[in-house]
Amino acid sequence: MIMTQEEFQLFNEILDSHFGLCFPESKKEILGSRLKPRLDTLKMRHYMDYYFTLQYNSNGSEEISHLARLVTNNESYFFRETHQFEALFNHALDDIKKTCALPGAIRILCAGCSTGEEAYTLNIYAKENLYQMWGYAVEISAFDIDTDALQTAKEAAYGSNSFRFTDSEKLDRYFKKQNESKHSVKENFRTGINFDQGNILKLETYKKLIPYDALFCRNVLIYFSEVSLHKAIDNFAQCLRPGGLLFLGHSESIIGISDKFESIRLGNCIVYRRTNK
Repeated sequence: MIMTQEEFQLFNEILDSHFGLCFPESKKEILGSRLKPRLDTLKMRHYMDYYFTLQYNSNGSEEISHLARLVTNNESYFFRETHQFEALFNHALDDIKKTCALPGAIRILCAGCSTGEEAYTLNIYAKENLYQMWGYAVEISAFDIDTDALQTAKEAAYGSNSFRFTDSEKLDRYFKKQNESKHSVKENFRTGINFDQGNILKLETYKKLIPYDALFCRNVLIYFSEVSLHKAIDNFAQCLRPGGLLFLGHSESIIGISDKFESIRLGNCIVYRRTNK
């Protein structure tokens, strides 16, 4: 089964409108290979049949959830790019405590949290910095569009691939062995996190009475179209308080994209601070 150029363009339109994703021409075959198992399950012979199901059939909205699981990249693992967590807790905490939106609480959001490793790593850093957190609670919210990924996050049990940068000391300290192939996050490091379904492009996902002090969205925007990237940044600005911090992946940059953020150096990494604009 070969995806035609027309089918490729039509699916890119759907992916962009719903998820902000855009597959370049060079990854046309990859897109086709990700969709094919679903077509086989539905006994469809052509990609266009699946397109019409997504667009016009009564179960199209439900099928969008299946599409999200097929095309989103759930690559995540514990203790990834830890210099950003160190920058937050070692260099930004004093300023955050002075200006946090909710007295006595520091609110952090993980947007596009995948299977939850990033949110749990953040929570581990918060719990291990209790002496700095005296008088303050850390509230971590995390969302993803993929319901299967969220279920993994809520269960908090992971295979060896999630621990590729976790040494034996950390593995023993923060995780409990379930069996030969899985470890689960210890209960103490699971409290204080709320996982929910959400979409980076939908403003209602961020509609909270109290804005966030820091937001992590790492290695997600690199897959976005230009239009969706601007929309995502606008949404981030809506949910962060002035002075709030935005952490992106090491290959991502929004310098020159929005006047609602300014780049600053925090520790040994570049972070984006919400302006008053």
